[in-house]
Formats: sequence, structure tokens, C-alpha cells
Amino acid sequence: MSRLGAVFVAAMVAALAPAPAAADQPVREGLPAAPLTLDASICGFAVDVAFPTNKEFSTTFANGKQIITGALTATLTNESSGKSIGINISGPGSFVPNGDGTTTFTLSGRSLIFLFPNQLGPGTPGRLILTSGPVVFLIDQNGNLSNLRITSASVQDMCAALAGS
Repeated sequence: MSRLGAVFVAAMVAALAPAPAAADQPVREGLPAAPLTLDASICGFAVDVAFPTNKEFSTTFANGKQIITGALTATLTNESSGKSIGINISGPGSFVPNGDGTTTFTLSGRSLIFLFPNQLGPGTPGRLILTSGPVVFLIDQNGNLSNLRITSASVQDMCAALAGS
């Protein structure tokens, strides 16, 4: 979960960093996404993920809230068959720190979500899904995802899409 992990770490570092003199001014930074390979435990085959358009930004506010905006596209490639699919995953998304040390992570637009088997609890399957609409995760104090809520979002199973001919 390198993109999520990097965003989460950036949000926590920003929230814990000493406040500058103009603490009310939000800080906007580039949010690079590095290519990665998802192992076969998610789809039954390895998936290469590249980001041909990578122009996302993180805006962090004095209260620790972080908003992710900008343009991001991904190319997903089934390593076994070579089948590729290009998708727009520009979001937006937000991280909101909660008083109990958890963080609410909300995806509002088109987003790519990958989950390893058992990541959301024992027996939960691996998933690679493209969502369009609201999705909410809770992130605990250790950076673990829990309580995935896909509200009115449409969901496309990208493992099935990449497996087909």
C-alpha cells in the first residue's frame, strides 16, 4: 500500500511537525506515486501498477486535515498475460485526524484500492477494486486499515477485468 502508506505518513508527519509562524496557512506539496507490483495474493497473479499521469498534491491544514487533489492515472498490467488497463484515479481524497488517535480516510471520486488477504480481518479476501464515489476507511494508531465502508460508490473488480481476455 505504498501510495496509502506514503500519504498516511506524510499526513502524520505534517500533523506532528512544529507549527510555523503562519500556522493557519495550509501547506501544499507534490505527492509522487512510484510504480509498484502487487503480489499474486491479491488477484491470483501479480499486477504491475504504473502512473503515467502523476500530478497529485497534498494540502495539509493546521488541524492536521489533509486533502489529496490533482490528476492521477494508472496502468494496471497482469504480469502473466500482459493484459493492461488504463484508469483515471484522480480522487479526491482526505485524511481527517480523530481525537482518539485514529484517522478517517475518505475517497470521494475515482480511486484504486488494493487490499491484501486478511488485511481487514481474518478471512477477508484480497481485492483490487476501482471505485467511483464515497469510500471511507478508518486507520488505527498503527496505520492499519479497518472498517471499510463503500457507501454509494460503484465498484469494479479489477482482478476480474485483468484476468479476462
